[in-house]
Amino acid sequence: MVFICYFLVQACIRKDCKIPNHDFEIPATLSPAKDTFNIGDTITISSVFPNQVYDKSTEQYYKLENFRFYPEVWITKIDTVPVIENLSGFEFIVDSVYNYNLFCYSDGSCSYYGEYNYSNQEYSLYYKIVLQSSGLYRLSQGSAIYPLGEWQDFEGKCWNVYSDVSTKLNDGIDNNVAFLNNSPDPHYNDWILQEPDYRFHRGGAIAFM
Repeated sequence: MVFICYFLVQACIRKDCKIPNHDFEIPATLSPAKDTFNIGDTITISSVFPNQVYDKSTEQYYKLENFRFYPEVWITKIDTVPVIENLSGFEFIVDSVYNYNLFCYSDGSCSYYGEYNYSNQEYSLYYKIVLQSSGLYRLSQGSAIYPLGEWQDFEGKCWNVYSDVSTKLNDGIDNNVAFLNNSPDPHYNDWILQEPDYRFHRGGAIAFM
């Protein structure tokens, strides 16, 4: 009997963990969801969701308490070669209640990076950007969970796989992905468009002018 119980437990573990990773899907909204903006226009980005988070790999919801998603927004001006990633075309307006701050890398590229507020079993992030320069842009409201937090623990976690996060922006509309064809950089007009679901949409991306 002990042997049978052990076998069943091990079988359940193997079945539960035959996934490449936990792939948590979180929502975000960019509004107004337009394709063209004017200098001086304000764009609002928000991401609010409960601590029961859907995992696309297991098709189950998991309760994630005080989980660190490491949200990060990149805005890239893609109508030049090389592209520009220093956020110089935008003013960011972020309330001090949010841990979301400018971070610049050694190569000169910059992003806003930080964490969600977690209160009353809900995660939230809210900020605004004001367009200050015309151009063709790709904005990505994604997650930098790798390599800082992919092994965080939570109830029901498969012990042998890591966690990843994808962002479903504007409830999964196309978010002007075809605008990438207008970029002179083959990374955008070719490489990303070969696998847009993985290389554009899962990173919470949108293109606009």
